[in-house]
Amino acid sequence: MNNIYFKSNKTSNELVLRAGQKQFNEINVIVSNADKNKKLPHSNPFLVQAFIKQVVNRHDNIENMKYTRQRKILFIIKDTLCAVQLLSLTKFMETDISTDVIWENICSRFLIFDVPVNTPMEELAEEIQGKNYMDVIEMRRFLKQNSVKDMSPVLITVLGTTDEIKIWFINQKIQHFIDRPRQCTKCYFLAHASRICDKTNVCFLCSEEHVGPCQVPEKCINCKGPHNAKSNSCPAYIKEKKILEFKCRNHITTSEARRVFHLQNMKYSEVVKSPPASAELQNTVNLKFKALLQSVNEKFECLLQSINEKFEKQTAIFAEMLHKTIESIMQNIYKIIVQSLETNTLPTRKKKLPKNLDLISSLPMIPFFFPKALGQLFFSALLL
Repeated sequence: MNNIYFKSNKTSNELVLRAGQKQFNEINVIVSNADKNKKLPHSNPFLVQAFIKQVVNRHDNIENMKYTRQRKILFIIKDTLCAVQLLSLTKFMETDISTDVIWENICSRFLIFDVPVNTPMEELAEEIQGKNYMDVIEMRRFLKQNSVKDMSPVLITVLGTTDEIKIWFINQKIQHFIDRPRQCTKCYFLAHASRICDKTNVCFLCSEEHVGPCQVPEKCINCKGPHNAKSNSCPAYIKEKKILEFKCRNHITTSEARRVFHLQNMKYSEVVKSPPASAELQNTVNLKFKALLQSVNEKFECLLQSINEKFEKQTAIFAEMLHKTIESIMQNIYKIIVQSLETNTLPTRKKKLPKNLDLISSLPMIPFFFPKALGQLFFSALLL
């Protein structure tokens, strides 16, 4: 009974195909020399492209290809079938190779606690896969030797992302697992393992090569500060912890997390000295967008100013017309009232009435409505 470790019996190709059913951005395939002591020869990119087109019929889904510092080739792919075709290669331009997938951005690693120590890993994997419809890639129990505890935490790696799982009818919140910064035990630099380090051994206290006890003040090889290279308060160590946490929270690869983190925290002078292609493109887009926004604002202000000027002119013309119209109305009403008051007898008023009507008909047409008080005064004057 295995209650310490479990690994899926599915091949990498099967798991990659099943990853296609999940949500992912890209799949990273690493091609390296089959002989671990040798590196891949650096070939002409044109010849590499011609070779890939011959052996991979879905090569249009390859987003990028680049050589790593370990002289391996990294392919960034958007299609699972294309990734499987690359993983199936055994030779790369007459060189025996081995292929693997970087699982970081298509998998989740998390801890669940209080799992009975006598629970077999195979039984736990079946429970998780059956109740949560997910593929368990690997599980590892954290248990010290000669421990008498009945419960222990288990580190689980699954395809896709999740925030909780159901085990034994219980919905359990999970705690995402954040790796500790990796540090070489030869050169004491961060971010690589000692098995791939080709540097000479140094003292972790003073960062110098010497034999015997260290007699000089402490100096960190990573940040050049007055402390040893293993200090957890080292700024470089803290920065690496933040990068790994950023990687875990966003489900991206370590290299992508490091690149994005440096872009977000880089000073302007450093950006000018060594701008990455993506940062340069982003800066260009931002500048063009700002210029476009400024141009639109200027045109809008000019248009608004022109509208305001025309509105003021129309308002002045309307006010002048209104003033002249009211003045003409008042003059006509005054004339009618005066003429009406001059009549003394009824027959005279009856004879004057047509004349008054003729006078009214001869007035200019007014395109405005009379106020109520002026209308009553006007008709009372007609009847006089």
